[in-house]
Amino acid sequence: MRKGPVAWLEYVLARSLVRLAASLPQGLREALIRVLAWLMHTLDRQHSRAAAEYLAQALGPMSPSESRRRVRRAWQHLLRLTLAAERFARDVPPELYPQRATVEMCPAAAAIARAGRPCVIIGAHVGDWENGVALLPQLGFSPLYAISKPPSNHYLALHAQVLRKSRGIRLLPRRGAMEFVPAVIRGGGSVAMLLDQRARVKPVLAPFFGRTATADRSAGVLLRRLKVPLVIAAVYADERPGYYRAVFPAVIEPEELTGASPEAVAARINAELERLILACPDQYFWLHDRYRGAPPEG
Repeated sequence: MRKGPVAWLEYVLARSLVRLAASLPQGLREALIRVLAWLMHTLDRQHSRAAAEYLAQALGPMSPSESRRRVRRAWQHLLRLTLAAERFARDVPPELYPQRATVEMCPAAAAIARAGRPCVIIGAHVGDWENGVALLPQLGFSPLYAISKPPSNHYLALHAQVLRKSRGIRLLPRRGAMEFVPAVIRGGGSVAMLLDQRARVKPVLAPFFGRTATADRSAGVLLRRLKVPLVIAAVYADERPGYYRAVFPAVIEPEELTGASPEAVAARINAELERLILACPDQYFWLHDRYRGAPPEG
């Protein structure tokens, strides 16, 4: 975690630029997003190549022009979320969050929310995962802890922590988070985690969009042992800026995981995440290098 004058200046510059860009009229803001996405696509070749490979695996072969268009849209979505988080935090108090979302819950998820039953909410980097998690405490998933990797800049990390706390969310840093999740559940809380990223430490292998990918071993082991329901969820950005569609399409009850291996748990979760992503592929963060570290196919 970086501190000191340089890190402070970096924080001030980053926050100032985000606030300025978020304050622009919508037309200018969208033009800026397109220009910055073009630059990122051109300059960050590693992530752009990974996104093109990921897209082809998930959506099937596409022309080079279509691949470029979709990769740029992924960059645009990331930038749009960054500015949306700034505007949402500035303009919408927490008690009004439910008025900004239409909610679609399967009966099992609705029952869990009504009862305040401890659960693990699992999603992917699809839709607006930053503002989306802010809706969850208002929908009955409270107290809520979110597992997140903090920025390397101490001041940006502190800003993120203060913002999420104001929304009723407590943070668990991704490194070592699994050690604290059982205590959260025993205390009556719920935990939100995104499980579509490439695992790096002692991963298990499971299919993701028809190709072997690495998955988090500790998450699979923990979820099997917790004996609480897993609620599958996503919050998609609406066509109206600042409005959302929150979906809770499925619940995996603990008995479904009894005796399952970490690989089987990962495969079950991956199948649910695929459905969330394919429901709105233009709002997915395709820039993960999802298949690196897995054995080559064939």
